[in-house]
Amino acid sequence: MQMKRNIFLMLLICCTSLFLSGCWDSRELQKLSIISGIAIDKDENDENRYRATIQIINPSQVSGGQQAGKVQAAPVRTFSNSGSTLAEALRKISPMVPGQLFYPHIQVMILSEEVAKDGIQNLFDLIERDSNFRMLFPVLIARNTPAKDILQVTTSLNPIPSDSIVDNLETSQSEWGEYINVHADQLIEGLKGGSFVVSGVQIEGDKEQGNKGENIQQISPAANIEIGGLSLFKDGKLEKWLEQNESRGTTWIMNEMKKTILNLDYKKAKDTIAIEVNRAQTTIKIKIKNNKPTINIFVNTEGTISETLVPIDLSQSKKIEQLEEKMEKEIKEEIQLTVKMAQEEKSDFLGFGEYVNIKDKKLWKKISDTWDEEVFPETKVSINVDAYIRRTGMRMNPSSK
Repeated sequence: MQMKRNIFLMLLICCTSLFLSGCWDSRELQKLSIISGIAIDKDENDENRYRATIQIINPSQVSGGQQAGKVQAAPVRTFSNSGSTLAEALRKISPMVPGQLFYPHIQVMILSEEVAKDGIQNLFDLIERDSNFRMLFPVLIARNTPAKDILQVTTSLNPIPSDSIVDNLETSQSEWGEYINVHADQLIEGLKGGSFVVSGVQIEGDKEQGNKGENIQQISPAANIEIGGLSLFKDGKLEKWLEQNESRGTTWIMNEMKKTILNLDYKKAKDTIAIEVNRAQTTIKIKIKNNKPTINIFVNTEGTISETLVPIDLSQSKKIEQLEEKMEKEIKEEIQLTVKMAQEEKSDFLGFGEYVNIKDKKLWKKISDTWDEEVFPETKVSINVDAYIRRTGMRMNPSSK
């Protein structure tokens, strides 16, 4: 009986071991070159299409493993090479680095304006095919500078520039309201749809000094990385840049507005009352009449009086109502400006077509091919804004009299 039990246990162990997975594809961390950022520029040599730059983390510096008496090294390094395809350019970087290139930790991808203007329809084919890429990293367009220069600016508050860029983008989106965080997978979907927007990034200051270690040792760095503008893409190519009110109008319409500051006029004084918008909700509804769609935009927002530079008695409800009306007018004008620009550009990057498709699939099937060029530019857009001021801050009356 004991013998049978032992044989049964041995067979059970052998069978169970067949279902145990081994680490057949494991890789030692110290043998990997972890990529934190990637930049794509147009190569100056006509023989090659792209020049790729990667930012690799220096683990010994990031982990605080610097030994006393040794020269402080940079927390990251950049390496570049060219190729007719992105895959070739990246693979040609391999002989320059000490370990196998590791892509899953990419934090951001930067594309140059030249690459964006030529068209990015095929640029993301490698990223979609290769399972090593995780398509959750944001994509940005470098303004007025090569994309590689963005990755070579040292940052003081965050030692890894790629992480710093992402932090800047997320803060700008949540606090200022003019930018949109577009991930690689969302951009790929946008390429299939026709028109979309991508936030821009730029260098403020001396980029050559920004590449030096002294840049992070100064109280006021010689160069900083800033998020700036929204780039408009049509048919996979960069068409134009949206600035300020057009950018903010875009975030209002696309329900991406989280916080921002609205400066309102009071009597003859221009931009003298600051309203902090701290809640916003946008709803888009479509009405169909005689096979013609009408777009209705509804914005509901709340704010707090942040600052006043003129004498105004905020204890009076009429004064608050007047400011609310001014808020509604300001927001409506920003949205109108954006819609007008989109219709003039014949580019529905705002996504109204999707709402028409949801409302009436049969109608959309008829007009989808001519939506951007013919139907959308002539479509009526109605804008309704309801704004409320919930708080006046810690005081009712202004400091000025």
